[in-house]
Amino acid sequence: MNQIYNFEQHKPPVLNENMLRAELERRRLRWQTALVAVAGTLLLIAAAMLGFLVLEDYPWITALCLAYVLFSATGGSVLAVVVTKKGGVIHE
Repeated sequence: MNQIYNFEQHKPPVLNENMLRAELERRRLRWQTALVAVAGTLLLIAAAMLGFLVLEDYPWITALCLAYVLFSATGGSVLAVVVTKKGGVIHE
């Protein structure tokens, strides 16, 4: 069987325990960020459903819930765009 890659041409990258731990932490942080995003979305869905369920009896609660959903979704979208444009890092 012929080799399609020449593994003798380049030296492999140097890896140490700190680099491997940093990569593991980066992956863990991405997973946690995804879970927080899903939890936030579920919270907005629950608030919107609560608003629609009490529409007949408490219309002011419906207005508050829908305003909360609107402002939260807008703020989260703006924050996501800003962080994405900066490469995933928030600079202070």
